[in-house]
Amino acid sequence: PVAKVAKSVASAAVRSPVAKVAKSVASAADRAACKVQAHVRRCSSQAWLKVLDAATTGPGKGLAFMRAQLEKMGAQGGQVLGSLILASTKGGDSKLASLRKRTIIKILTGSVTLVNRCLRALLPRWLTPSRRGIQTAMASLHNSGTPMPLGEEGLLANYSLEVLRMDGEGRLWRKKVDADGDARYEEAFGAGCALPCAHAPPSAFGEEPPPVGARGLIKRFTCRVDTRVIKPEKGVSAAEARRRHQETQEVDLVTLYADKYLEDTYPSLLAKCMQRAIPRRLKATLDFDYPSDFMPRAMRDKPLEVLALDLDMDLAMRFDSTEPLFDLNEMNLGGFSSIAQMENDARLVFFVRGDNGFPSLGTLELRSLRVEANALAWWDVFDGAIDLAFKKDDPPRIAWDIEVALGHARLPLPDCIEDTFLAWLTGTVMRSFNRAYPLHIAIDTGSRVQPREF
Repeated sequence: PVAKVAKSVASAAVRSPVAKVAKSVASAADRAACKVQAHVRRCSSQAWLKVLDAATTGPGKGLAFMRAQLEKMGAQGGQVLGSLILASTKGGDSKLASLRKRTIIKILTGSVTLVNRCLRALLPRWLTPSRRGIQTAMASLHNSGTPMPLGEEGLLANYSLEVLRMDGEGRLWRKKVDADGDARYEEAFGAGCALPCAHAPPSAFGEEPPPVGARGLIKRFTCRVDTRVIKPEKGVSAAEARRRHQETQEVDLVTLYADKYLEDTYPSLLAKCMQRAIPRRLKATLDFDYPSDFMPRAMRDKPLEVLALDLDMDLAMRFDSTEPLFDLNEMNLGGFSSIAQMENDARLVFFVRGDNGFPSLGTLELRSLRVEANALAWWDVFDGAIDLAFKKDDPPRIAWDIEVALGHARLPLPDCIEDTFLAWLTGTVMRSFNRAYPLHIAIDTGSRVQPREF
């Protein structure tokens, strides 16, 4: 009786006019605070744009003063610089916008510290949509109950990808959605067949199972970077460097350097035969040296707005826990960590199903993934793009925790194959993204930098 009375009193208090007035006042205060914060950020951006314009049009000491002030501000300096980059991107190709861009590039090339801080400020803006996209794609494919074909022609046209759900006992369940939109679960048996279920769906799934939520599927997502700016060649002016890159914009420098390497290494007749017979992708693996100012072809239209970086990268993603995969204090790499704020206990497993009489390949559950790499990157600061190339002599290192089962019978693979051989094979594939065939990452630069907004 005491509990019932307490519950009724609490309900009455919530419904009371005083509580409603207090709630409305609190909501109004929150809205006013958000408006004030937005106004302060807007005024701050305008003030820094004026400082940037003064450094652009004033003497050389103004640029050095602004760089020193941003460095003294610590991480906040990276936030300011990131906001200036986004503001200059929206300025188009006007004369003032061009001057602002040139000044920002000078600030970045003169301070590796500011490059690191700026990248750390922009990482949430770039990586948060990627994390959300992965979660949404997995949840949508599972909730639809429809396999996704892996190809339209060839061998892949006979295979499709499903996302199954695993219960606490390790059984896999396929979601079925009928024409009326009613959903139910059927046991997949790991073979993709439609035999009668030997078990009832777990009660945790619900009698009328709701859609699996996307939020919280990735429990932790971390990316850390440390950069070194590759300086331009000494004795070459900016105008000369720009002219050189623009003249070679339509030239295949990789084939040019590879053919020169073959000509210098082998006899003339043999070299000519090899130049004609070897495809470009294999030529890119030859042991020739690139010039220090080499730039991918897509970046040569505006070379003065591109930063060449030598970077250390550490990327980690966990589906099974919010605990970090590494000691955050061991490495001197600042970065971005996104930790799931919503609990989501759904365990989703990829299933490659065979169609048209082809055998199913099996299932794969990814629990955690970590990639360490030393790579070259060309950052087009204002067009929002990065070309990433892994080095020949230092391939990316992959460590993961996966569970792979083969075929209809779901035969488990030994750990030495799962965690070692497959990781080595994936790293070998990643090495194909080299300077001749860089990994192109398009970035949306259309909104304000918002640090640590997960």
